[in-house]
Amino acid sequence: MGFVRRILPEDVLRVAQLYAKVFGHRTRALDGLQAALHEVFFCHPWPDDRLPSLVYEASDGRILGCLGVVPRPMSMNGRSIVAAVSHTVMVDPDGRATLAGVELIRAFLSGSQDLSISQCTTESRRIFEAVGGTTSLLHSMGWTRILRPSRYVLGSLRGRGLAGGIAAALTPVCRAADALAGRIRPFRRSATGLSAEPLEPETLGTCVSELARDRALRPIYDAGSLKWLLDLLGRQTGDAALRGTIVRDARAEIVGGYLYYQGATGVGDVVQIVAHPKSIDAVLDHLFSDAHRRGLTAVSGLLDSRLFPALGAKHCLFTRGDGSWLMAHSRDPEILRAIHRGDAFLTRLEAEWWIGFVLIRSLALGGSDVYRS
Repeated sequence: MGFVRRILPEDVLRVAQLYAKVFGHRTRALDGLQAALHEVFFCHPWPDDRLPSLVYEASDGRILGCLGVVPRPMSMNGRSIVAAVSHTVMVDPDGRATLAGVELIRAFLSGSQDLSISQCTTESRRIFEAVGGTTSLLHSMGWTRILRPSRYVLGSLRGRGLAGGIAAALTPVCRAADALAGRIRPFRRSATGLSAEPLEPETLGTCVSELARDRALRPIYDAGSLKWLLDLLGRQTGDAALRGTIVRDARAEIVGGYLYYQGATGVGDVVQIVAHPKSIDAVLDHLFSDAHRRGLTAVSGLLDSRLFPALGAKHCLFTRGDGSWLMAHSRDPEILRAIHRGDAFLTRLEAEWWIGFVLIRSLALGGSDVYRS
């Protein structure tokens, strides 16, 4: 037998070991993972003692499961609410018979939050739905805008095992083909008439507050919380970078902004896009041009109902996201209706994606102290 309890700082090493065991990572990378876990679960700017991260402890003292929880302030039709965003339900393979995963999810959903948000595997989705959660099919969909078609295909083949020598021989041919493709639709870049400036926490907070205020459900940000979040995501090494841009129209008014991660794969991960309804096309074109200028072969992100028509018109490919399901649970049916009808501003910055990104990145950096405060 075992029980669910709140996580304590002294549990972090054992949780890091569990993370490495469940996901098959090397134990030598645990220093960076420990630091990242501690910062995400104990140093975030939205502390709420009622909503701690959770562990499942066996009767012999072993930690057999963990579910991270980060509270997030949100607005529902102008009413302040508290959302709780969970991170991956981890269960020790040796403890599957304990129902640790079920008990962790049940404890999470019974918390004081107004809304619970989680991104689940298909297996965890079944558990989540069995205890009252619902699946947001819209927010589980993704899109990809190909910028350099030949090199995008080549990159995909390399990811599936194409020999490095063959890929190197094909690269000049693909580069020439992409140069020709860039002269025709849909790969020809469009002029936007917008000016750009680096994204700052204060500006992003204002941008989201103003341009997403027509959504029934939206996040509440302040400069301090955004600075912490962007600093955490922006810690990097080598060529990896978090790119953030605010765009203004000819009258110098903010009409949108975007945030994406430029990694080593050549495909940019879009974290957030916000745009005035009349400027969605121009903001997307600006994003695509910026990513192309930085050498990316494509950009991809999670679907937003307000962006869907423009993304379709710009020849984006639509897929089942990153393979996970966005789950929601609330005792308030109005909140769930807003999510399911697409009247919620939920991006990778509000949902679980950023937590997983930080933890996976810490493992990729090995023993680096880049995530130490």
